[in-house]
Amino acid sequence: MAVCVAMILPLWAYSEGPDPFKTGGPFPNESSCAEAGCHASPNRINTGQGKVTITVSPYKPGQTQRIVVNVSDPAPTQKRWGFQLTARPANALATSAGTFAAANNFVQVICGDPARPNLLALPCGPNRVQFAEHTLSGTRNGTTGGVDFQIDWTPPDTNVGDVILAAAGNAANGNATNDIGDNIYTTKVTVSAAVDSGPAPLISSGGVIGAGLSNPPVKTISPNGIISVFGANFAPAGTVKLVGGGDLVNGQLPSNFGGLCVQVGSQRARFFHVFEKQLNIQAPTLTDRGNISVQVIQNCDQPNAVQSNVETVVIQDAAPEFFFFKQNADGKNPIAAVNALTGAFIGAANLIPGVTFVAAKPNDILSLFATGLGATNPSFQAGVLPDKIASTTTSVGVTVGGITANVLYAGVAPGLAGLYQINIQVPANATDGDLPVQAAMNSVSTPAGAFITVKK
Repeated sequence: MAVCVAMILPLWAYSEGPDPFKTGGPFPNESSCAEAGCHASPNRINTGQGKVTITVSPYKPGQTQRIVVNVSDPAPTQKRWGFQLTARPANALATSAGTFAAANNFVQVICGDPARPNLLALPCGPNRVQFAEHTLSGTRNGTTGGVDFQIDWTPPDTNVGDVILAAAGNAANGNATNDIGDNIYTTKVTVSAAVDSGPAPLISSGGVIGAGLSNPPVKTISPNGIISVFGANFAPAGTVKLVGGGDLVNGQLPSNFGGLCVQVGSQRARFFHVFEKQLNIQAPTLTDRGNISVQVIQNCDQPNAVQSNVETVVIQDAAPEFFFFKQNADGKNPIAAVNALTGAFIGAANLIPGVTFVAAKPNDILSLFATGLGATNPSFQAGVLPDKIASTTTSVGVTVGGITANVLYAGVAPGLAGLYQINIQVPANATDGDLPVQAAMNSVSTPAGAFITVKK
């Protein structure tokens, strides 16, 4: 089960704290002060120069920890501060997860009734939702730059799974009026129950490879490419965690997922999947070339962080590799390809039971899916979901059955971080059969064994 925490500041007309359910979080009956009218700033949410952050550790059931919410804004006009915070199980969004307590007189705890979201509900107890928020003294009128709010959070007595901490804060101008001069900021983070100390994560020798899983594997990486890390003790046995829409951070793939990070050189990779013995990640947008270190970190950014061994790999401008509909032991694999006009999957009719495939025909236009094609124009940073096409800065040549194919486009697959597509026209004189396909960028080519099925 997951838990969410959200927060937003009230107006200075609300300097003693907002009504409940003003966090702006993704919960039933929630709104933000900007949207609900306690701040006249509906168009100033996350548009200023500041931010709100939450510092929290993986929780231990029933054990109190100190959460710090920081609201900051460098603008000299912003000089009064506030917040509201709530914790919710992700699978029960209308309930609280644990309890709050004020760490000092800058913070207070209130409760609300989901059935009457605009009213205080006292005393706190069953069927009530808790909120931590600022007090009048906590607004610290005249302070510039930003302030911290400290809250003691006691999580539930049992492991409720992931906890989403979502916060919203107000950097106000301190004029005590309900005007448009206040900046509202929101954020959320996800934490899990702390993992008992156990074996440190371990990266296998040679365990950092291209995520296409060619046989033999691609053992080099490239900026923004999708790679797989194999080893042990990355997560508890049976773990299958896939990044979903709710895990995105500011619309981007997370660099900390379930308490795990992967350090690649000086930067962190972005996550797709976490399994007990395998991580699928997107390499950072690095300028480094040559040997580079890769390390897995459990309990990332926490005092009890545990680091794996360091595996050294080579990073180069491009490390092209196709993705496949299936991997075969002999390394001869059908490329993940679709007819670019009809969307039909390209392959032998019986390739995967229950899935319809068709063979390509000469002159068909196909999209071949790959990774590791390197820099594009325009460029996208790792973790970003491209919102438009962007061609590779290095040209890509493709042969089908030894015949040069016309490459119509090689670049990012819009909406999918780290995934590239190569659009080709099947040569008019291509013969029937499983024809080998190779893509080359300067002197670097995709591994042998990739093929598409062609039938006139």
